Amino acid sequence: MSKKVLFLFLIVLTLGVLLVYLQQTAMAPQKSVPATTPPPRDILVQQDILAQARLRVVWVQDMGDGGDVETSGNNLRLMGLDRGDGRGEREILGKGNYTKPLITPRGDRVVFTSRAQNKIYVVNWDGSGFRELFDGYGLAVWRDPRDGREWLYYGFAKMQFGGLTCPAVYRTLLDAPGPGELVWDKAPVNVDSFQLSEDGRMAGGNFPWPEGGVVELPNKSIKIFTKGCWTAFATVEGKPFYWIFDGAHRNLTIFDLQDDKRWQVRINGAPGIDGHEVYHPRWSNHPRIMAMTGPYKVGSGTNRIGGGGPEVEIHVGEFNADLTNIESWWQVTRNNRGDFFPDVWVAPVEGVKQRATKKSATEKAQTQVVAPGKTASKKAIERVTVEARLTDPSVIPTPQDIAPYRRALLVNGYEVLQVLSGSYRGEKIMVAHWVIEDGQVIEGAKREKGKTYRMTLERYDDHPELEGERLLMDSDEFKLPLYLEQRS
Repeated sequence: MSKKVLFLFLIVLTLGVLLVYLQQTAMAPQKSVPATTPPPRDILVQQDILAQARLRVVWVQDMGDGGDVETSGNNLRLMGLDRGDGRGEREILGKGNYTKPLITPRGDRVVFTSRAQNKIYVVNWDGSGFRELFDGYGLAVWRDPRDGREWLYYGFAKMQFGGLTCPAVYRTLLDAPGPGELVWDKAPVNVDSFQLSEDGRMAGGNFPWPEGGVVELPNKSIKIFTKGCWTAFATVEGKPFYWIFDGAHRNLTIFDLQDDKRWQVRINGAPGIDGHEVYHPRWSNHPRIMAMTGPYKVGSGTNRIGGGGPEVEIHVGEFNADLTNIESWWQVTRNNRGDFFPDVWVAPVEGVKQRATKKSATEKAQTQVVAPGKTASKKAIERVTVEARLTDPSVIPTPQDIAPYRRALLVNGYEVLQVLSGSYRGEKIMVAHWVIEDGQVIEGAKREKGKTYRMTLERYDDHPELEGERLLMDSDEFKLPLYLEQRS
């Protein structure tokens, strides 16, 4: 055999062996290899919240144009989702009027109010067992930890300044309704914002809107903290926490009632919200889990919450262990309907402790912790004076647009022409101005696009006293820092 033929033979033999090896490798079981790139955001979000055993969500869906944010009409249906049954969004009850659905403490039923009939109803999770309870407005459901009995807290609502309000709060056993037991009548209670502590001795609420605070039950003391809406109450290992939603409809101010501290948590940073307003925030039966609706961006005016819209979806967030940040989000609904008034129930899991999450040094530095009712910081507030051209004006609302609020700030966008004092490096700046006070548009509130204004400004975040004030913004420049114009 010549050297040339032998060389070709060896090449063919080598290729044959290599081919056999590759075929065997492809057929062999493959060991899992850690992913080098993270999974899609939706997967990460659901994995975080799926750490809990089971989760149910109930809400009201608008079958029309999505504009019935307050659920006052009859073109609604009661919806639910159980993440353990694989069915996704489903109808519990068909077309009708439903307001403020509440999942019972055992998670097997839903209590809701019909504003049209002024009655309270209960229905099983699967839609069976629908029955009327009695006249009134359902405010909260609570399970007595001593004997396991479920109680319904309710009132008789009437419309007044600030919305639907109950002059008094009563309670009765859910499964054996009887004469109502009075638990609170020292101040009116807004119907959207009443939630009890784990032991039933305290409740958070608006007493009435916009005064947010906490009361001791039955019918004892009251402490008002600040102005705002959509209050909530939670208990963490016996420790009470309370929140109130700000007038910008973007942030929660959380109060640690035991240690007398407070901080702010942004909740409009969920995927799909894109910085727009959110609404209906509510704590679940688990202190790490909350729900809200959004985004609200219908129309071009300032009253976008009232516009609702088919893009409004239910979102569930999970706090970190110390409640200073939302560490993951799950978008519950994905449809072309307006979805409102969510409530979330998390099944208790024996032997499973809450996942500990330590705060990083950065998180600690960024967290504002101050005693309730005090200023956010002891340091002097920095000011900057600029000359700036108005480039992105917002439309000044009418007093009727912001009702029941009687004061409002409006955010405009400017091009910075010159920094006269202080420090600001950006080319654009967003500035909040007072435009309505005492139910009247302020004289000189209107500004002209293209005109240059000299303004002395302070960071809006340095004014926690404005948390409960209505803040309106047409622009989508949510990432720019927000400043407050100082009035001379």
